Amino acid sequence: MEEEPDRPQAPVSRYRSALHERLTRGGLLPEDAADRADLVFNLAKLFNRMSQDFESVHRPLGWTWAGFRIMNLLWVTGRMEARELARVSGSSRTTISAVLGTLERDGLVARERSESDRRQVLVRLTAEGARRLESGIEAQVRRDRQWFAVLSGDEQRVFGEMLQRLADQVVLEDDQLEDGAEAAG
Repeated sequence: MEEEPDRPQAPVSRYRSALHERLTRGGLLPEDAADRADLVFNLAKLFNRMSQDFESVHRPLGWTWAGFRIMNLLWVTGRMEARELARVSGSSRTTISAVLGTLERDGLVARERSESDRRQVLVRLTAEGARRLESGIEAQVRRDRQWFAVLSGDEQRVFGEMLQRLADQVVLEDDQLEDGAEAAG
């Protein structure tokens, strides 16, 4: 079986333009909806690229990108319930459980029963986890600096504020949005 010759890949910017044009052609979507589709495309692409890159930063240190985020949260907060780790990190409880299993096996975190409520299991960073986390934080700071070097300090601050507003919002169901628009109108 013959391999197909490599086709030159179109730049992503051409795909973005084509997507925007197709969404607005013939009135399929209004311009502002296509602009939001562009935002979603760009955010998803950025998230995926950064996640893959950060994974390559943390794997050599002995944990995953998700493992680093959990260890970092525990370093900041102290002991925390697994379900609270999931809520704060934006990860599923299943993901948190799997990552905690690996981190616990490697001696980086420990699970223990709460003294006040024996049904509650708390997770904490071990001394070894805290010691090793320092190198992870240093590596992450270096990589963050590289990723955001294209933005000025002010742009980084504003971008961070906008992302935080988007991430922290409560998204209403479509029928709730329509009811709210009627009440506001």
